[in-house]
Amino acid sequence: MGTDKLGTILDRRSIRRFTDQKIDHEVITQLLDAAMHAPSAVNKQPWHFIVIDRRQLMDKIMEIHPHAGMFRTASHGIVVCGDESLQHDDGYWVVDCGAATQNLLLAAHSLGLGACWVGLHPREGRKAAFTTLLDLPSHVKPFALVALGYPGEKKTRADRFHPDKVKSNGWGEPYYH
Repeated sequence: MGTDKLGTILDRRSIRRFTDQKIDHEVITQLLDAAMHAPSAVNKQPWHFIVIDRRQLMDKIMEIHPHAGMFRTASHGIVVCGDESLQHDDGYWVVDCGAATQNLLLAAHSLGLGACWVGLHPREGRKAAFTTLLDLPSHVKPFALVALGYPGEKKTRADRFHPDKVKSNGWGEPYYH
């Protein structure tokens, strides 16, 4: 990780290969705590988290999700879910769960773990499959699947700053940095 103060953010990358080292329960709890410290509309915190550590369930995830191959080596998975009965207003659970998922990813990186966000929302077929797999109540919607483990690959920092995607004081004025 870089020595700059934004290293946790700028150096975080999606990790899809993991070592066989298992993540301790206490570390998973730290990740969940970080996720629950995300901002949410009117502080409603409409999230639930399902921790997955059973190999049979991870194998099933790889069968039902076309992009979940990293679960072959993952130590754990966390499914971030939104509770429609707790959200501030219609649709807010999606934004709130996005913030919680990002906190989870950044916390994993800061603790020396690798993580990969695997999309569920807004794909209705994927959401239905995970609702069935995890026996979710009707008011709880699966949002994201996060694979976790100790990194089995190294990735360098990417340059993702694109000034052409930033405007000043309205659309017509370019941003100068």
